Amino acid sequence: MLDGERGFGGSVDPNPLRFPAGYPESPAAAAYNEPTITIRQFSAGRSHILGLSDSGRIWSWHNFDQAAVQIKFVNIELKEDSADGSNTTSSSLFGTVKQVIAGWSYSSAYIHGAGIVVWDPIRPRAARNGPRRARSVPRRALQHDPEPDTMLLLENFELPKTGYQRPKGSLRESEQDQALGEEVGQVKNYIVLEHYAVFVTDIGKVFCSKLDEKDKADNIQELCALSCKPGTAVDVQGSFRTFAVFSDGAVVIAEQTYLERCWDARTSDPQQTNIAGLKRIPALQNNNVVSIAFGDYHFLALHSTGKITSYGKHTPSYAALGLGELPAARLRGLGIGQVGDRDHGLLPHAYTKGRAVWFRPEQHEWLKLLSRGGKDPQEAQDRWSDNADMNWPVLGEISEWVEQEAKAWDEDKGEDGLGAYFALRVSAAGWHSGAVLLVNEELANKTEIYDWVNKPFPRLRLSTGEEMPGLVPFDEWREGRPEWQLDWETS
Repeated sequence: MLDGERGFGGSVDPNPLRFPAGYPESPAAAAYNEPTITIRQFSAGRSHILGLSDSGRIWSWHNFDQAAVQIKFVNIELKEDSADGSNTTSSSLFGTVKQVIAGWSYSSAYIHGAGIVVWDPIRPRAARNGPRRARSVPRRALQHDPEPDTMLLLENFELPKTGYQRPKGSLRESEQDQALGEEVGQVKNYIVLEHYAVFVTDIGKVFCSKLDEKDKADNIQELCALSCKPGTAVDVQGSFRTFAVFSDGAVVIAEQTYLERCWDARTSDPQQTNIAGLKRIPALQNNNVVSIAFGDYHFLALHSTGKITSYGKHTPSYAALGLGELPAARLRGLGIGQVGDRDHGLLPHAYTKGRAVWFRPEQHEWLKLLSRGGKDPQEAQDRWSDNADMNWPVLGEISEWVEQEAKAWDEDKGEDGLGAYFALRVSAAGWHSGAVLLVNEELANKTEIYDWVNKPFPRLRLSTGEEMPGLVPFDEWREGRPEWQLDWETS
């Protein structure tokens, strides 16, 4: 489903997005180079999709069964590359589109010279039976064409102070522009959440803007606790109600509620010194995190080593964390929420080193075997009962031992120095997750890497000094028992 608000029961088959009549069905179907429909960047919101073409044209889709419409603005002149590929704006980038972002309830684009421009998602064909979400005028390339190919927006708004551009070469700038460059800087990246936009600049600062206050000139606030010293590379990623800020190996997670508290305290606490809500998860700090994908209640981190680690919680019906099926997944640190809460969240121990997503079927078979007591359930009965009775402190340590022991499958490398599975991209939305993987089938098909069939339920010396009961020898930690950071949310 592209728009879950207007119907249920989507198709299991892929749906190709199409362009208006008069355009080729796809760039591959064009008899000539067609940069106006070759999409180089796109973004999916809750109920619409935005695409940016090679020529710099903005396309918007709101229904699989209807063609895209080109977006134009009544108050901003957009410039495109010519059809032959020569750049008509070689002397200036002013008016060209750099990026499009489809948020939860808004559409947006970063336009050189204008900054971050935001508008309500359009639903042009619904206008006959009801009001449009955005005031707009359809334009038709051909009078007999029943569908508009262009939508001229009559209403949009620009986020304050986001249009600054660093001068190039010997160009001089006015005192006003120079002051803006020192106060805010040039936007490097931005995201659109449910009610806020968050953007980072080239001087290491992080700002937010409240989308519902679009008519206010001061609709911008620096997030002081997230900003860094000048020269620090800063990035932001996020969706819906959660986002992450990256800087110098540090990763800070925050919810939209944090932005609301900062916004409400603009007068009483402008430096946000007494505002809580920033999460510095130990497993994400200086751990080669490349990107983070956010669902409604969970998120996944992609590391440059090709692994994916997951955090948050999920419902039993949707195993969005990718840590296996219950009840076996308890051994990976999945607990149960509060009374009346059906969601399953990770235990505090899982946030010290993280929990990786496994792609080998035999790893999950090993997990199921352990959840039944290992190769000798009778011998392991006394210590296995801690799992059955959900003794969370003990189970947290067992989950870390399982995490380390599973790395035995990763020790075998191919000629390229990579393992059997290497993640290139990770995605999440709602209660689902996905990834794009490189798979070395030769390594993936090797089954003799680890003798998991004959492994007993682990017997450990716990951090409390307690020794787990049993007759088998104690299991050692493959990488050593970590120094637990269980109070990271309050540190």
